[in-house]
Amino acid sequence: MAALARPQNSRAILFGVIALLVFAAVAVAGSYWWNQHNRPSQASRADCRLAQRLVDSAQEIPSGKAGVEEWVKSERQLRSQLDDGYLGANISIYNGWAAQQAKGVGTPPQKKELEQLADEANGHCSTAKVTLEFPPIAS
Repeated sequence: MAALARPQNSRAILFGVIALLVFAAVAVAGSYWWNQHNRPSQASRADCRLAQRLVDSAQEIPSGKAGVEEWVKSERQLRSQLDDGYLGANISIYNGWAAQQAKGVGTPPQKKELEQLADEANGHCSTAKVTLEFPPIAS
């Protein structure tokens, strides 16, 4: 009787090990897919450099409503050259805040909001190894 039970136990152990290996492989593949699917898009080095130029230009917005509107139009044209639309959206938000301040409308973003925007934008430039710097927007 004991001799018959042993082959079944070893078969069950073998199937258990195989099931565990299959489960581990599926978990690793799923994790890889999830990370690739949910990571920020990656912008090119050229996009990241252009993004920094757009951020820097927000420090020199012309005065007067007409000057600000012309700057916004010019920035929009430059921003349209960015291939990574998600990075462009982050830059658009920053430049929108700067334009509002230049017009004397609204309040400048809180430090935490600016840091969050910078972190998100820099997430798009991590592969390009470019770090974008977002200066505070003066009130």
